[in-house]
Amino acid sequence: MVTPAEPHILNTGLLARMQQVRSVLFRLVIVFLGTSLLAYPFASYLLGLLAQPLGMKLVMYAPMEGFLGYITVALATGFCLSAPYILYTLGRVLRAMGLSAAMTRRCTVAAGGLFLVGASFCYFIVLPVTLRFLLSFGGESLDTGIAVSRYLWLTLGLSATCGCLFELPLVVVILHTMGLLSREVLTQNRRYAMLASAVLTAILTPTPDAFTMSALLLPLIALYEVSIILVRIAEARQGPEL
Repeated sequence: MVTPAEPHILNTGLLARMQQVRSVLFRLVIVFLGTSLLAYPFASYLLGLLAQPLGMKLVMYAPMEGFLGYITVALATGFCLSAPYILYTLGRVLRAMGLSAAMTRRCTVAAGGLFLVGASFCYFIVLPVTLRFLLSFGGESLDTGIAVSRYLWLTLGLSATCGCLFELPLVVVILHTMGLLSREVLTQNRRYAMLASAVLTAILTPTPDAFTMSALLLPLIALYEVSIILVRIAEARQGPEL
């Protein structure tokens, strides 16, 4: 029989959980804004680093474009600098989902490492090849002038996309550890996974050309195969942890 005090207890518990979530989000925003402010004085230098694969100076087509470009670079750098705290918060969430402390540490370290590898893969491989391909259509009849905002949209968008796509093995391993995914499911649905990968890269690619989409699709398919291998290793060890 439900007593009159039980709804009050449930509401109190829900309010306490909402208060915790709000507190966590508030701290994340403060850390992110703080690191972004620290990065702003170096925005000009960082923008030059981002423009290196292009091999030319960026162009301002509006009075506010340079300032907004600096703001964008500072925010992106702030996100990178606040990544350790974001990963720490992610670790707490994984612990709440039932993962062990050792597995949580490995997942948080792997998440940061995989995102860094994906962003580096984009900066050093995907972006230069994509830029050479796209700029080759200019020829001698067109002068090349790349706007700051458009270039940042391409560069940061591709880097974030590659970083997120490289998290696929980690997501698969976590789902397998929680008993929600098996190697049989991955192998039997390989063709559907490839089709879903093509659709996903087409949605996430910030440019409409098929060349850039292919540059992201092939690594994603390779990461899917790596995920199957990791799950096979996990099942061979007969344990919940890698």
